[in-house]
Amino acid sequence: MADLQRILVMRHPQTTANVNQTLSGRRNVGLSEKGEEQAKRAIEALVIWKPDRIRCSPLKRCTALAFEASRRLGIEATVENRLIEMDFGAAEGLSAQDAAKHGWKFPWPVDENGHSIVAPGGESYEHALARIQSLLEDMKSYRGRTALVTHGGISRSILRAVYKIPAQTFWRIQISNACSFVLSWDGKRYYLAALGLTPEEVIRRTKENVVKDLDNWDGDAK
Repeated sequence: MADLQRILVMRHPQTTANVNQTLSGRRNVGLSEKGEEQAKRAIEALVIWKPDRIRCSPLKRCTALAFEASRRLGIEATVENRLIEMDFGAAEGLSAQDAAKHGWKFPWPVDENGHSIVAPGGESYEHALARIQSLLEDMKSYRGRTALVTHGGISRSILRAVYKIPAQTFWRIQISNACSFVLSWDGKRYYLAALGLTPEEVIRRTKENVVKDLDNWDGDAK
């Protein structure tokens, strides 16, 4: 059965908080100098991939990419609040080391029942997972190509939702700034079609038609 939908999930470019290794969460933080360069390539990758629709987090580090790509494509980008980064509560703006001085561990530890133990006002892994599961359920009716521009924590939550990764291990998945992964929906299930794609790799695979229509991403290994 042919895939009914392909979803490109892109993490925002590097921010000053990423450089300083602080938890930005739902704060609007600016891009670093490297992030500004990444943004140009990320927008180009989104444009060349030619999604039918773009959904993005409401935070500026995501909307800037989504709105510029949509302008160039002549389509509408829509803010999707379920794509906003996890709320780190009282730990926002702190490094993991500084948060630990207050008794707040990050990544969140989990109790014997698998429930995350969060900083005051923080969002649990379970809550983040639930909102992503809700989003993926709603997206089952989509067809063609969808681009989601979001955050590291939410990118990991999407993978967790698809593959039921345990809470105590899913945060270790490496999701680099401005990099993407691709999910496919075949009418029955979501599955991972590609992981760790730089903007350059998305562009290369499209321009060189390494795999026709960016489907069957392992086709060049056959």
